[in-house]
Amino acid sequence: MFKNYSEKALNASRALAILAVTAAPISTAVASVASVLLILVWLGSGRAITTLSMSWQHPLGKIIVVFYGWLLIGAFYADTEWPAKLATLSSWQKLAFTFLLLGLFQSGLWKKRFLYVFVGVMSLAALISLGYWLADVPFIAKRGGPGILMSNHSAQSMAFIAAFLGGLMLLKDNPPKSLHLLLWLGLVLLIFNVFFISTARSAYIAMPVAVTFALVSIYGRRKLPHIVAACSLGFALVIGASGTIHKRFDQAVTEAGQASTDTSSPETPVGARVVFYKTALELVKENPVFGFGTSGFKSAYLAHLEQDHPSWAETSDPHNQYLFVWVENGLIGLLIFLAYIVIGMRAGLAAPPYGLAAASFLLAIAVSSLFNSHFKTFVEGNLLAFFLAILVSKASDRPGPA
Repeated sequence: MFKNYSEKALNASRALAILAVTAAPISTAVASVASVLLILVWLGSGRAITTLSMSWQHPLGKIIVVFYGWLLIGAFYADTEWPAKLATLSSWQKLAFTFLLLGLFQSGLWKKRFLYVFVGVMSLAALISLGYWLADVPFIAKRGGPGILMSNHSAQSMAFIAAFLGGLMLLKDNPPKSLHLLLWLGLVLLIFNVFFISTARSAYIAMPVAVTFALVSIYGRRKLPHIVAACSLGFALVIGASGTIHKRFDQAVTEAGQASTDTSSPETPVGARVVFYKTALELVKENPVFGFGTSGFKSAYLAHLEQDHPSWAETSDPHNQYLFVWVENGLIGLLIFLAYIVIGMRAGLAAPPYGLAAASFLLAIAVSSLFNSHFKTFVEGNLLAFFLAILVSKASDRPGPA
């Protein structure tokens, strides 16, 4: 009887995890509530220790523990107050969810359920977005221009990239004929939205890289030249046809040029990034091995500006995940973080077909994080944490509970 209850509780936890990740780009409130309920139901299942043991056995689980351990060590030598340290540690809590879920999603059936729900909801969202875009009416004014339904344009683009990659793997898994056409229509809607409706510049770079990687993962390295050529041609045609992309990149070039001539007062997103990157690199040179400690970026950055560049732009994040980790946690932290990415991608490649989607999406986030801190932001960070854990968790020798 207890076993029956335990499996039902674990199934409820899995369902809540699917709700949390699917809701993340749409409603942070729903995602947060679902995440809390997930933890409570999981704790009440009586199988928490067992699932955590499974998580620890996974290579990705081990590197997460190592990285979070280094973050904790960094908190002790950071020259900041504990509220700031706890806030930064909390921003990395997505890694804890990845660790937890690695031991929960042992069943291929639940992986497939997750992908069908996620791809279906995101495809429907892309269809609704298309309607608002064609009508030239904002869905919610504060979220962006016409067609932006989700928290912001970046969140929408990254969610749709994840769904596109998931849809590719569902097609690879020979779905029923009744779903075949729907999946293809969903993929068309998703890729159109990323390149023609959304204005997230980092996604214009991340998606071609991720899709090319996914196709090479599916068809093998022998097809690499053909896939690269086909993807290059296809994306070149899409980019050439998209006025949105032209406008956004022209704007970026203009902003970067203005910043290079007057970096003391950057008033644009790209101009500000030029200043952030330059200052962060100067901080790295000051303390390259250990960094300034977890939560130390903002105080170190402001102190550096006050001393050398008092009129430059202030920030608590350099909008580059790798520079952020290097400044706070040093070269040691950066190498552990890079190991986490490599191990995550290898785990995905070792778990076809669905793990290939996870590896490709991890690469997309890694690329977009050259211009943002997407591993830590709520939407992108949660998308990756759940998406990765669900799809790379090791399949059980026995069928998972239905």
